[in-house]
Amino acid sequence: MLSPMAGIGDPPYRRLCRRGGAALVCAEMVSANALHFDDERSRRMLQTYPDEHPVSLQIFGNDPDRLAAAARAAEAAGADIVDLNCGCPVPKITKSGGGVSLMRDESLFARCVAAMARAVRVPVTVKMRLGFARGENHAPRFARIAEEAGAAAVAVHARSREERHAGAPDLEALAAVTRAVRLPVFGNGGVRSIEDARRMLDAGCAGVLVGQAAVGNPFFFRELLSAAAGHAAPLSLRERFDLLREHARLIVEYYGESLGLRRLRKYLPSYVHGLPHAAAFRGAANRIERHAEFLEFLASFEARGGSFLPSVEGKDTMGTL
Repeated sequence: MLSPMAGIGDPPYRRLCRRGGAALVCAEMVSANALHFDDERSRRMLQTYPDEHPVSLQIFGNDPDRLAAAARAAEAAGADIVDLNCGCPVPKITKSGGGVSLMRDESLFARCVAAMARAVRVPVTVKMRLGFARGENHAPRFARIAEEAGAAAVAVHARSREERHAGAPDLEALAAVTRAVRLPVFGNGGVRSIEDARRMLDAGCAGVLVGQAAVGNPFFFRELLSAAAGHAAPLSLRERFDLLREHARLIVEYYGESLGLRRLRKYLPSYVHGLPHAAAFRGAANRIERHAEFLEFLASFEARGGSFLPSVEGKDTMGTL
């Protein structure tokens, strides 16, 4: 499943990940406070499409009433699941009392979960971390509180706020969470291979959420499923570029040509990872500002087997390699 990630999990990418084999896609977090003040950008972040379901929309904040209202807005927008973010370690979020900071106050945490669960008919889930410092594990206690407050499941990033995305996930701490509650526990953190996923399942998890490994890599889920079935199936150059063409179409359709192509740039490294002259490809692609020109560039590069770059804007880029 695609983990919620700020700046990554927009509708175009979620739709692509569903096609790439993700069983569930999670949207990037949306502020309950921003929705309360009817922020247009935040409202748009709740948008869902028929071909991306099932989809989870994630809310952050620390006001039970505003979280409840945000949950209702997410449900109305088509969410199959509404998730409460209690795991974000970013200071901008934690300083306002959101994200992992909610794990400092058991009473407030319980009221937030309960308010959301009462507000909607769809399942409410909670995504959390182990705690604040390396070696802490508050997650079993907070998972129990979430269960009692009406949560349908919890997802646990098996690292602390201090660790963020560094170091190996603490699987023993994760297993302690799965033993503490009856509801499903989903593991998250450091899943980059089928072996990583299996270790989380062996710890008692009902499933795994993939975050960083899926950034710009919508076919990662398919590769994971193929590996689980016992046969590796890396994408061919044609398959990679077919996905990239579809990504470009979706992102331009959603954001418009100029902004869409600029946002596409962050995903390019994974599409050409391992190909000769990948860095030069990215450099040339990043200068393209028209969708039609980008498609022509891809077709020319693909026709040459991805081994060297075509001319861009009348200049032969081979001289720069």
